[in-house]
Amino acid sequence: MRLVKKDESQVWPSESPELLDALIQGSPVATFVIDHAHRITHWNKACELVTGVAARDVIGTCEHWRGFYPAPRPILADYIVAGEIEQAMASYEAGNCRASRIITGAYEAEGFFPSLGEKGCWLYFTAAPLLGRNGELLGAIETLQNITARKLAEQQLQANNDALEQQVEARTQELQQRNAELVEMLRERCELENRAGMASNTAFAAMSSMGEMGVLLQVLQSFNACSKASEVGEAALNALSQYGLQGAVQVRMPGQAIKTLPEGGRLEAATFDNLIDMGRVVNFYSRTLVNYPYLSLLVSNMPKDDEERAGRIRDNIAILAEAADARLHALESEAGNHRRQDAIVGSLDGIRTLLASIESRQQQSLAASRLAIHGLAETLEKLFVHLGLTESQEERLLETVRSSLDSILDAQDGQGDFRIELSGIIKRLSEFS
Repeated sequence: MRLVKKDESQVWPSESPELLDALIQGSPVATFVIDHAHRITHWNKACELVTGVAARDVIGTCEHWRGFYPAPRPILADYIVAGEIEQAMASYEAGNCRASRIITGAYEAEGFFPSLGEKGCWLYFTAAPLLGRNGELLGAIETLQNITARKLAEQQLQANNDALEQQVEARTQELQQRNAELVEMLRERCELENRAGMASNTAFAAMSSMGEMGVLLQVLQSFNACSKASEVGEAALNALSQYGLQGAVQVRMPGQAIKTLPEGGRLEAATFDNLIDMGRVVNFYSRTLVNYPYLSLLVSNMPKDDEERAGRIRDNIAILAEAADARLHALESEAGNHRRQDAIVGSLDGIRTLLASIESRQQQSLAASRLAIHGLAETLEKLFVHLGLTESQEERLLETVRSSLDSILDAQDGQGDFRIELSGIIKRLSEFS
């Protein structure tokens, strides 16, 4: 803004200068007044102290800028007198010039003035228009306050706040890092606890499985000592009780009545009748039925809430039922062998009797044949006398007859070897029986 020299004929009212001068000079606040022509009319002692400019050097001049700037430029009071407050608002840093909340038309601002003092000075100043009786603009009054100490304190406080914020930020980052480490440690701990739990569950399951397997092995061994079908069924039923299970067993042997254990279980018997042809393994509700040709095994209280144990139980009872069925099949085979052996033994007795009779008859036949041959030889010798044969002819004929009789006797001796073989066969068959 260009400072314009206005009409000097306009002066303060004649009745007020002394009072205004007394008020300004007596104020401990640095104060100066300019008229409508931007000339300094008042410059009090406090203003001299703040600006370092004596009143005698500036009163009546427009050089009030000397108290603040090294070169001419308008100040807040100039903008108010000139009616250019918008430029004043723009000339200060954002937020450092604002309308007064007390006096209409007054404004306040603050700023740093490096030319004041050794290291510069912060000033807080207010400016308000001075109006005549009729509302005409007479000039402006401006007050100054040195707020350097407050600003330095604010700056120090801000610096302390910044340092504290940095410390807080660093501490926050440290705490976040520690928190992340704690979260990671917690995650690892939870993972270790989960692993430990899984290991414990696995160990417990393994121990349970080993115990169940021990029961299974014991029962499988007991099957070998069973000599009756009912004993196999009772051993299988006992295995269920060792597993803490309830159920029933049905044994079906060829040629024997179907036996259901425990006896008197009508519901179990009906269950077997309805589900025996449904497949190898039948699951319904809390029951599991395992079917084999000679045996069916029913569990009526399967642990539905523990699928892992239920799976082990199904596997074990399937093995149990298969082993029991194999033992029953073996017992059936043994019974068939005993029946066949009894039949063979009975047949051997008849064969021995028959062979003994055959041997006796052959011995009698052989003895009779020998007597008949000797008698024939004697008869031929007697007949030769009446035939009129020469001696050489008789000798030749007898020789022929003797040779034929010897052949017959040799054949009879071969039958004796046959009898010996038959006797050996009878003896070996007797050993098997």
